[in-house]
Amino acid sequence: MADKEVIDSKFLASMATKQPFLKRMFTVFISQEPKRIQEIKDALKSQDVERLRHLAHALKGGAATMGVERVRDCCLELENASKAEDLSAAQSHLGELEKEMRHAYAFMFNYLADH
Repeated sequence: MADKEVIDSKFLASMATKQPFLKRMFTVFISQEPKRIQEIKDALKSQDVERLRHLAHALKGGAATMGVERVRDCCLELENASKAEDLSAAQSHLGELEKEMRHAYAFMFNYLADH
């Protein structure tokens, strides 16, 4: 996944004339998604694979919309593991998702500070 950008540069280029909207999107992502990550952890801990699948799917869509492809890929892996009821794989994918979310948050914080 490291071969992909944290935020897709084509997405950023497409938003060049919509900076206020992009800044709002990043602000909402930063403020809302940590709660979803905690919900994902809770669903995994309680072995609620259906909730885990739903949460991973929802985050996948949000990440894809904003060009956060590495997070999207992690969510797809997590979603697939939950469909297969493979909690061991899901735990591993959660660790990768958390790492990629930290990269996304850092990018977004830096973008907001610079714009």
